[in-house]
Amino acid sequence: MTQWYPKMAEFDFEGWHADPYIAREFHGVWGDFDVNITIDKEYTLGGSGYLQNPNEIGHGYEDDGVKVNYPKKMKMLTWHFIAPMVHDFAWAADKNYMHDIVKGPNDVDLHFLYKNYPKTIENWKKLEPMMVNVMDFFNKNIGNYPYKQYSFIQGGDGGMEYAMSTLILGNGTLEGIFGTATHELGHSWFQHVLASNESKHPWMDEGFTSYISDLAENEFSDKKVTNPFEGNYKAYYNLVNSGKEQPQTTHGDRYEENRPYSISSYVKGSIFLSQLRYVIGEEKLAETIKRYYNDFKFKHPTPNDIKRSAERVSGANLDWYLVDWTQTLNTIDYGIKAVTENGDQTTVSLERIGRMPMPIDLLVEYTDGTMESFYLPLRMMSYEKENPYPAIKRTVLSDWAWAASNYDFTIAKAKRTIKKISIDPSGLMADVNQANNVYRN
Repeated sequence: MTQWYPKMAEFDFEGWHADPYIAREFHGVWGDFDVNITIDKEYTLGGSGYLQNPNEIGHGYEDDGVKVNYPKKMKMLTWHFIAPMVHDFAWAADKNYMHDIVKGPNDVDLHFLYKNYPKTIENWKKLEPMMVNVMDFFNKNIGNYPYKQYSFIQGGDGGMEYAMSTLILGNGTLEGIFGTATHELGHSWFQHVLASNESKHPWMDEGFTSYISDLAENEFSDKKVTNPFEGNYKAYYNLVNSGKEQPQTTHGDRYEENRPYSISSYVKGSIFLSQLRYVIGEEKLAETIKRYYNDFKFKHPTPNDIKRSAERVSGANLDWYLVDWTQTLNTIDYGIKAVTENGDQTTVSLERIGRMPMPIDLLVEYTDGTMESFYLPLRMMSYEKENPYPAIKRTVLSDWAWAASNYDFTIAKAKRTIKKISIDPSGLMADVNQANNVYRN
């Protein structure tokens, strides 16, 4: 049972947000929910809030293992839930639910309600300790989960987040169930505590959740990768090349097709953070996410708030980044235009082809196996990023003014000693044309 009651419209500095719900995104009002659900006693329930009468209900909720003996004539039970300081309430019921309670970080009760089928039981039992680890990861990388319970419930037709709970299909492979459960749990931070307006800025909740869940899945993978966001960048490039991209300022209900909506919200929204990691550095981004959570939990943050959190942490000017990435269809395209011999030195000529500006990390590999990096700050940032490759000697060059489409600098070695020059070896800058990013001698 979701979207099952008349919801109050949010009122904020923009006025009333009385958007009709058409099964995509929503925006809710904080409140304390006191809910009584009367239903056939054979059903097991789970959802938002804390059950107030566990010893009357049983179904695995009873305190201290108290056995509940229902009167023989009793056909119905009333479940009493209280959910404090949430902006949504969901619940599910099934006669065939198994119910496990596992202790999570900070003494949080993790409830798992799933169907009584052999393969389902096997996968969900394995899922339980995995989600304890994921919650701990989110606590450490965003901020502490503020409630004392969370429910993973098998139901629905995919995965959907709600206050203190999620509904997931949950009948596929363990890997698939884990990925869905990790993403939906991530929404507890990016939407159900940091309650951005999903209708107007779906990229803030779906994108940021995708970023942190990709990090978590990579953290607990047997085969960790250097760039867990690589697939996101490929999907974004495909959308750009399709000509169907719409700006992220597009209302969630106003996209021409579902694919541009999904990639804009989940993928390009995630890249907002992974690329910001490239712009200000990994440590500063990690600090930004924690600062953003602490400053805006139980509030309705706007795009400007995540930008200002990053500016306060880093000291960089990032207005250009928010505007170009989220409010326009400007793309990033930098290229190595020429590499020319200049006696015992080498001149490298770079060009900005795309309209969106960026600072540039450039890596030079020499024929003797050594490497050297060069950093070109973006003038409008008024910022110098920490060296992302501390083991490699870095030269900070003069800043690049965005209005200049070309930039030349000199390497104090002969051209014949250069094996390869690469723009952004991290792959975190969303350059739409990778073909001109590498020079090979």
